[in-house]
Amino acid sequence: MKIFKLDNISNKVSNEIAPYVNVFGVLSSSAIIEVYDSKECVISYEDPITRLRFLIDGKAKISLIHENGNQSIVHFIYPGEFVGELTFLEIEKEHKNIHCISECTFISIDMSEAKNTLKEDADFLFKLSQFIGEKLLGRTSFNSKNQNYELRNRLAAYILATQHNDVYSEKHTETAEYLNVSYRHLLYTFKTFIDEGLLIKVKKGFEINEEQLAILAKDITIF
Repeated sequence: MKIFKLDNISNKVSNEIAPYVNVFGVLSSSAIIEVYDSKECVISYEDPITRLRFLIDGKAKISLIHENGNQSIVHFIYPGEFVGELTFLEIEKEHKNIHCISECTFISIDMSEAKNTLKEDADFLFKLSQFIGEKLLGRTSFNSKNQNYELRNRLAAYILATQHNDVYSEKHTETAEYLNVSYRHLLYTFKTFIDEGLLIKVKKGFEINEEQLAILAKDITIF
């Protein structure tokens, strides 16, 4: 992870971040910029959440760790999403792993400072409420489509959501669980993608045919 203060970043980066500098209301002046590499861990389930974050660029995934050591993907994070908001609201007690799918840029503030100050900031709480409501609606829409669309459509959307630099490399077991299908059904559909030229095996995973997968994915957004 690389850390930058708001007054120590280049003009080019500053222009990209400018729309988000006030996302933390009265505490925005104390925010820092965090840049994580692809596959880097942002939060470990074993560690306390010490910062409230907002994703500016990139994408990441949240995984729940089970008692037997297995993990399940429960959510994907895209630009415009808060990270740690349920800890800020003192709702979430069990932490989850968060890993970057691509390089991720966050703006963040100290969690203790956020709890002490932002709970009195009506504008910030309204924006946070809007975000949580939109997140709930998005999840509801995804669950509906997950039941009504064929696996090939959902798998195409999933591949597009989790690919990095046009290469897909997710574990089949986690994919099957997230899409709520059998491992065998997933492998069969995955093979048809390979046979149809939608995926090509490369050293780091599978190179994707983004244009054709996007047609298959239709209007499905992975949450």
